[in-house]
Amino acid sequence: MIYSKIIKKVKSMNTVLKNTVKYRKEWDKTLKKMIINNLESIVKESGLDAEVIVHDQFEGLEAISLATGPKESGIYEKVSEGVKKPLIRIGGMLMFQQLFNGKISIWVNYPYIEGIGDPKAPKMLEIVRPNELKDVNILRYTEEFVDAITEWEDFDDDLPPTPGIGFNHQAASIK
Repeated sequence: MIYSKIIKKVKSMNTVLKNTVKYRKEWDKTLKKMIINNLESIVKESGLDAEVIVHDQFEGLEAISLATGPKESGIYEKVSEGVKKPLIRIGGMLMFQQLFNGKISIWVNYPYIEGIGDPKAPKMLEIVRPNELKDVNILRYTEEFVDAITEWEDFDDDLPPTPGIGFNHQAASIK
């Protein structure tokens, strides 16, 4: 039997496993602090009302978030005459999370109002190796986060209609 194919696959697997260990070390050694420092600096310089939170209950699967936090939504449930209960707006979150393989996933959790509909599904921005995550990327991800939260807060149905495909759609627009 020729084992060249399996030998190549095992070498590839061993490289991936070594990278996982390397990536986790990079997170602990430099990346975690770099993310925290960048986010804290962005909050301070921009005036963004948000908090940097470290989620470290699982070693090797840690996360750092930039969260806008919960607050009253301005919507109230009438409980009885003269008594109303505020509905809470759960703020958005930008998350930098270690994956099982040591890579970093970056995603946005949208805000939502408790008791009104289901939260919008998170938006995955990117998955990167630790050496690919730079200061400029953290700023860009934070800008995307602010854009996503602004879009959610300013939601309406006044978006221009998307053009249709086909003869009938074109003919209607020519009239």
